[in-house]
Amino acid sequence: MRLADLLSPRRVVVPLPADTWGGGIRALLDACLADGRVRDPARLEAAVRDAWPEDTLSLGPRAVLPHFRTNAVDSVVAALGVAPRPMKGQSADAEAEAGGARIMLLILAPPREAAAYLQAVAAFARALARPDVVDGLHAARTPEEVLALPGLHDVRLEEELLVGDVMAPADIALDPDMPVEAAARLLSRRGLDAAPVVGSDGVVIGLLSSRELLRHFLPAYVQRMQTGEHRAAPRAKSGAGPSAPALVGGVMARNVLCVSEDQSLSDVASLLANKDVPCLPVVKDGVLRGVLTRAEIVRKLVGQAEVRGER
Repeated sequence: MRLADLLSPRRVVVPLPADTWGGGIRALLDACLADGRVRDPARLEAAVRDAWPEDTLSLGPRAVLPHFRTNAVDSVVAALGVAPRPMKGQSADAEAEAGGARIMLLILAPPREAAAYLQAVAAFARALARPDVVDGLHAARTPEEVLALPGLHDVRLEEELLVGDVMAPADIALDPDMPVEAAARLLSRRGLDAAPVVGSDGVVIGLLSSRELLRHFLPAYVQRMQTGEHRAAPRAKSGAGPSAPALVGGVMARNVLCVSEDQSLSDVASLLANKDVPCLPVVKDGVLRGVLTRAEIVRKLVGQAEVRGER
Protein backbone atom coordinates (compact mmCIF):
# COMPACT_ATOMS: atom_id res chain seq x y z
CA MET A 1 0.00 0.00 0.00
CA ARG A 2 1.23 3.48 -0.87
CA LEU A 3 1.11 6.34 1.56
CA ALA A 4 -1.31 8.30 -0.64
CA ASP A 5 -3.77 5.39 -0.39
CA LEU A 6 -4.39 6.29 3.27
CA LEU A 7 -5.77 9.68 2.20
CA SER A 8 -8.70 10.89 0.10
CA PRO A 9 -9.48 14.32 -1.38
CA ARG A 10 -12.13 14.88 1.31
CA ARG A 11 -9.51 14.32 4.03
CA VAL A 12 -6.92 16.68 2.56
CA VAL A 13 -7.56 20.25 3.71
CA VAL A 14 -5.65 23.00 1.90
CA PRO A 15 -5.50 25.62 3.05
CA LEU A 16 -6.05 24.43 6.61
CA PRO A 17 -8.11 27.13 8.37
CA ALA A 18 -6.22 27.07 11.66
CA ASP A 19 -3.84 29.28 13.61
CA THR A 20 -3.34 26.77 16.42
CA TRP A 21 -2.77 23.03 16.77
CA GLY A 22 -6.15 22.68 18.43
CA GLY A 23 -7.86 24.42 15.53
CA GLY A 24 -6.03 22.23 13.04
CA ILE A 25 -7.07 19.05 14.82
CA ARG A 26 -10.68 20.23 14.89
CA ALA A 27 -10.68 20.91 11.14
CA LEU A 28 -9.14 17.52 10.33
CA LEU A 29 -11.53 15.68 12.65
CA ASP A 30 -14.42 17.39 10.87
CA ALA A 31 -12.98 16.23 7.53
CA CYS A 32 -12.90 12.61 8.77
CA LEU A 33 -16.48 12.91 9.97
CA ALA A 34 -17.63 14.42 6.67
CA ASP A 35 -15.93 11.61 4.77
CA GLY A 36 -17.93 9.00 6.73
CA ARG A 37 -14.88 7.37 8.29
CA VAL A 38 -16.01 7.80 11.91
CA ARG A 39 -18.75 5.46 13.13
CA ASP A 40 -18.98 6.81 16.69
CA PRO A 41 -18.46 10.61 16.85
CA ALA A 42 -19.13 10.77 20.61
CA ARG A 43 -16.47 8.16 21.33
CA LEU A 44 -14.02 10.01 19.10
CA GLU A 45 -14.62 13.28 20.94
CA ALA A 46 -14.03 11.51 24.26
CA ALA A 47 -10.77 9.95 23.01
CA VAL A 48 -9.46 13.31 21.80
CA ARG A 49 -10.47 15.02 25.02
CA ASP A 50 -8.72 12.40 27.15
CA ALA A 51 -5.50 12.18 25.11
CA TRP A 52 -4.92 15.75 23.92
CA PRO A 53 -2.31 17.18 23.95
CA GLU A 54 -0.11 14.25 25.00
CA ASP A 55 -0.75 12.16 21.88
CA THR A 56 0.92 14.62 19.52
CA LEU A 57 4.28 14.16 17.84
CA SER A 58 6.42 16.98 16.58
CA LEU A 59 8.47 16.26 13.47
CA GLY A 60 10.69 19.25 14.13
CA PRO A 61 9.80 22.38 12.17
CA ARG A 62 8.26 20.29 9.39
CA ALA A 63 4.99 18.98 10.73
CA VAL A 64 2.78 18.15 13.70
CA LEU A 65 1.29 14.67 13.98
CA PRO A 66 -1.62 14.22 16.42
CA HIS A 67 -2.64 10.58 16.75
CA PHE A 68 -5.48 8.95 18.66
CA ARG A 69 -6.24 5.28 19.37
CA THR A 70 -9.98 4.78 19.48
CA ASN A 71 -12.67 2.28 18.52
CA ALA A 72 -14.62 5.17 17.00
CA VAL A 73 -13.03 4.12 13.69
CA ASP A 74 -12.88 0.65 12.13
CA SER A 75 -9.46 0.99 10.51
CA VAL A 76 -6.55 3.42 10.22
CA VAL A 77 -7.75 6.84 9.03
CA ALA A 78 -5.47 9.72 8.04
CA ALA A 79 -6.22 13.37 7.30
CA LEU A 80 -3.71 15.97 6.11
CA GLY A 81 -3.82 19.75 6.23
CA VAL A 82 -1.45 22.58 5.31
CA ALA A 83 -1.98 25.93 7.01
CA PRO A 84 -1.01 29.19 5.28
CA ARG A 85 1.02 30.22 8.36
CA PRO A 86 2.82 28.38 11.17
CA MET A 87 0.40 27.14 13.80
CA LYS A 88 0.81 27.89 17.49
CA GLY A 89 1.40 24.94 19.79
CA GLN A 90 -0.40 24.06 23.00
CA SER A 91 2.57 25.29 25.07
CA ALA A 92 5.62 27.48 24.65
CA ASP A 93 7.96 24.47 24.75
CA ALA A 94 5.97 22.54 22.16
CA GLU A 95 5.71 25.54 19.89
CA ALA A 96 9.46 26.12 20.11
CA GLU A 97 10.10 22.48 19.22
CA ALA A 98 7.84 22.64 16.15
CA GLY A 99 8.43 26.29 15.32
CA GLY A 100 7.39 27.06 11.77
CA ALA A 101 5.29 23.91 11.29
CA ARG A 102 2.45 24.43 8.83
CA ILE A 103 1.72 20.78 8.04
CA MET A 104 -0.56 18.72 10.26
CA LEU A 105 -1.23 15.02 9.83
CA LEU A 106 -4.00 13.43 11.92
CA ILE A 107 -4.05 9.64 12.38
CA LEU A 108 -6.91 7.72 13.97
CA ALA A 109 -6.71 3.98 14.58
CA PRO A 110 -8.55 1.33 16.57
CA PRO A 111 -6.41 -0.30 19.30
CA ARG A 112 -6.46 -3.67 17.55
CA GLU A 113 -4.75 -2.13 14.50
CA ALA A 114 -1.50 -1.44 16.36
CA ALA A 115 0.77 -2.69 13.58
CA ALA A 116 -1.01 -0.79 10.78
CA TYR A 117 -1.09 2.36 12.89
CA LEU A 118 2.65 2.23 13.53
CA GLN A 119 3.36 1.50 9.88
CA ALA A 120 1.39 4.60 8.92
CA VAL A 121 3.20 6.81 11.44
CA ALA A 122 6.59 5.53 10.27
CA ALA A 123 5.75 5.99 6.59
CA PHE A 124 4.53 9.57 7.03
CA ALA A 125 7.59 10.38 9.13
CA ARG A 126 9.85 9.11 6.34
CA ALA A 127 7.96 11.10 3.71
CA LEU A 128 8.02 14.33 5.71
CA ALA A 129 11.77 13.97 6.24
CA ARG A 130 12.16 14.73 2.52
CA PRO A 131 12.53 18.46 1.73
CA ASP A 132 10.86 17.99 -1.67
CA VAL A 133 7.73 16.58 -0.04
CA VAL A 134 7.56 19.42 2.48
CA ASP A 135 8.08 22.02 -0.25
CA GLY A 136 5.46 20.36 -2.42
CA LEU A 137 2.91 20.39 0.40
CA HIS A 138 3.62 24.05 1.12
CA ALA A 139 3.06 24.89 -2.54
CA ALA A 140 -0.09 22.77 -3.07
CA ARG A 141 -3.33 24.65 -3.56
CA THR A 142 -5.82 21.76 -3.91
CA PRO A 143 -6.23 18.27 -2.44
CA GLU A 144 -5.55 16.83 -5.88
CA GLU A 145 -2.16 18.56 -6.01
CA VAL A 146 -1.30 17.10 -2.62
CA LEU A 147 -2.25 13.56 -3.60
CA ALA A 148 -0.31 13.87 -6.86
CA LEU A 149 2.98 14.59 -5.09
CA PRO A 150 5.53 11.92 -6.11
CA GLY A 151 6.81 11.75 -2.54
CA LEU A 152 3.49 10.42 -1.30
CA HIS A 153 3.25 7.86 -4.10
CA ASP A 154 6.84 6.65 -3.72
CA VAL A 155 6.63 5.82 -0.02
CA ARG A 156 5.06 2.47 0.74
CA LEU A 157 3.98 1.10 4.07
CA GLU A 158 6.38 -1.56 5.25
CA GLU A 159 5.20 -5.11 5.60
CA GLU A 160 3.93 -6.09 9.01
CA LEU A 161 6.75 -6.67 11.46
CA LEU A 162 7.37 -10.17 12.73
CA VAL A 163 8.71 -11.29 16.09
CA GLY A 164 12.03 -12.14 14.43
CA ASP A 165 12.41 -8.51 13.35
CA VAL A 166 12.16 -7.20 16.89
CA MET A 167 13.41 -9.88 19.28
CA ALA A 168 16.63 -9.41 21.22
CA PRO A 169 19.39 -12.02 21.42
CA ALA A 170 19.06 -14.39 24.37
CA ASP A 171 22.21 -13.14 26.07
CA ILE A 172 21.29 -14.92 29.28
CA ALA A 173 19.85 -18.42 29.45
CA LEU A 174 19.83 -19.91 32.93
CA ASP A 175 20.77 -23.48 33.79
CA PRO A 176 18.19 -25.25 35.97
CA ASP A 177 21.03 -26.46 38.23
CA MET A 178 22.26 -22.91 38.91
CA PRO A 179 21.81 -21.69 42.52
CA VAL A 180 18.92 -19.28 42.82
CA GLU A 181 20.98 -16.66 44.64
CA ALA A 182 23.56 -16.63 41.85
CA ALA A 183 20.80 -16.30 39.24
CA ALA A 184 19.22 -13.42 41.17
CA ARG A 185 22.53 -11.60 41.33
CA LEU A 186 23.05 -12.13 37.60
CA LEU A 187 19.62 -10.76 36.69
CA SER A 188 20.13 -7.77 38.99
CA ARG A 189 23.56 -7.03 37.56
CA ARG A 190 22.22 -7.14 33.99
CA GLY A 191 19.11 -5.13 34.82
CA LEU A 192 16.72 -7.88 33.71
CA ASP A 193 13.30 -8.76 35.09
CA ALA A 194 13.40 -12.31 33.78
CA ALA A 195 15.40 -14.87 31.84
CA PRO A 196 14.51 -18.19 30.22
CA VAL A 197 15.72 -21.45 31.69
CA VAL A 198 16.97 -24.04 29.20
CA GLY A 199 17.96 -27.65 29.37
CA SER A 200 21.16 -29.16 28.02
CA ASP A 201 19.62 -29.41 24.55
CA GLY A 202 18.73 -25.68 24.47
CA VAL A 203 15.00 -26.33 24.85
CA VAL A 204 13.14 -23.83 27.03
CA ILE A 205 11.91 -25.56 30.19
CA GLY A 206 11.01 -22.58 32.37
CA LEU A 207 11.27 -18.88 33.15
CA LEU A 208 12.81 -17.22 36.18
CA SER A 209 11.45 -13.76 36.86
CA SER A 210 11.34 -11.30 39.72
CA ARG A 211 7.97 -12.81 40.63
CA GLU A 212 9.48 -16.24 41.35
CA LEU A 213 12.46 -14.69 43.10
CA LEU A 214 10.16 -12.66 45.33
CA ARG A 215 8.18 -15.74 46.26
CA HIS A 216 11.41 -17.54 47.11
CA PHE A 217 13.15 -14.83 49.12
CA LEU A 218 10.21 -13.03 50.73
CA PRO A 219 9.40 -15.52 53.55
CA ALA A 220 12.95 -15.35 54.95
CA TYR A 221 12.96 -11.56 54.65
CA VAL A 222 9.63 -11.24 56.47
CA GLN A 223 10.84 -13.50 59.27
CA ARG A 224 14.02 -11.46 59.65
CA MET A 225 12.10 -8.18 59.78
CA GLN A 226 9.60 -9.52 62.31
CA THR A 227 11.94 -11.41 64.64
CA GLY A 228 15.44 -10.26 63.78
CA GLU A 229 16.37 -13.88 63.28
CA HIS A 230 17.46 -15.70 60.16
CA ARG A 231 15.52 -18.80 59.29
CA ALA A 232 17.61 -21.85 60.01
CA ALA A 233 18.86 -23.71 56.97
CA PRO A 234 16.90 -26.95 56.49
CA ARG A 235 18.67 -30.19 57.22
CA ALA A 236 19.22 -32.80 54.59
CA LYS A 237 17.13 -35.93 54.90
CA SER A 238 20.16 -37.88 56.11
CA GLY A 239 20.57 -35.42 58.96
CA ALA A 240 24.24 -35.04 58.05
CA GLY A 241 24.09 -31.26 57.54
CA PRO A 242 22.36 -28.40 55.81
CA SER A 243 20.75 -29.08 52.47
CA ALA A 244 22.18 -27.79 49.21
CA PRO A 245 21.19 -24.27 48.14
CA ALA A 246 17.94 -23.86 46.22
CA LEU A 247 18.33 -24.26 42.48
CA VAL A 248 16.73 -22.40 39.61
CA GLY A 249 14.91 -25.53 38.46
CA GLY A 250 13.04 -25.72 41.74
CA VAL A 251 11.93 -22.08 41.75
CA MET A 252 11.29 -21.25 38.09
CA ALA A 253 7.86 -20.99 36.48
CA ARG A 254 7.27 -24.11 34.40
CA ASN A 255 4.26 -22.97 32.40
CA VAL A 256 6.02 -20.69 29.95
CA LEU A 257 4.33 -18.89 27.08
CA CYS A 258 6.68 -19.04 24.08
CA VAL A 259 6.35 -17.51 20.62
CA SER A 260 7.94 -18.17 17.25
CA GLU A 261 9.95 -15.86 15.01
CA ASP A 262 7.34 -15.85 12.25
CA GLN A 263 4.43 -14.67 14.40
CA SER A 264 3.14 -11.17 13.73
CA LEU A 265 4.31 -8.49 16.12
CA SER A 266 0.78 -7.13 16.52
CA ASP A 267 -0.47 -10.47 17.90
CA VAL A 268 2.45 -10.88 20.26
CA ALA A 269 2.34 -7.26 21.42
CA SER A 270 -1.25 -7.90 22.50
CA LEU A 271 -0.07 -10.86 24.58
CA LEU A 272 2.52 -8.73 26.35
CA ALA A 273 0.00 -5.97 26.91
CA ASN A 274 -2.84 -8.15 28.15
CA LYS A 275 -0.98 -10.83 30.11
CA ASP A 276 1.24 -10.17 33.10
CA VAL A 277 4.44 -11.61 31.63
CA PRO A 278 7.83 -9.87 31.79
CA CYS A 279 9.17 -11.39 28.57
CA LEU A 280 8.42 -14.03 25.96
CA PRO A 281 11.04 -16.59 24.94
CA VAL A 282 11.24 -16.94 21.16
CA VAL A 283 11.75 -20.54 20.10
CA LYS A 284 12.08 -22.73 17.04
CA ASP A 285 11.22 -26.38 17.62
CA GLY A 286 11.37 -25.59 21.32
CA VAL A 287 14.96 -24.34 21.16
CA LEU A 288 15.62 -20.80 22.41
CA ARG A 289 16.33 -18.27 19.62
CA GLY A 290 15.82 -14.95 21.44
CA VAL A 291 13.58 -13.05 23.82
CA LEU A 292 10.89 -10.45 23.32
CA THR A 293 10.13 -7.76 25.89
CA ARG A 294 7.98 -4.63 25.97
CA ALA A 295 11.13 -2.51 26.04
CA GLU A 296 12.50 -4.15 22.88
CA ILE A 297 9.23 -3.56 21.03
CA VAL A 298 9.18 0.11 22.03
CA ARG A 299 12.84 0.63 21.05
CA LYS A 300 12.29 -0.97 17.66
CA LEU A 301 9.11 0.91 16.83
CA VAL A 302 10.40 4.28 17.96
CA GLY A 303 13.54 3.75 15.91
CA GLN A 304 11.48 2.76 12.88
CA ALA A 305 9.20 5.74 13.07
CA GLU A 306 12.20 8.06 13.37
CA VAL A 307 10.24 10.48 15.47
CA ARG A 308 11.00 11.82 18.89
CA GLY A 309 8.45 11.47 21.63
CA GLU A 310 6.41 8.53 20.29
CA ARG A 311 4.57 6.69 23.02
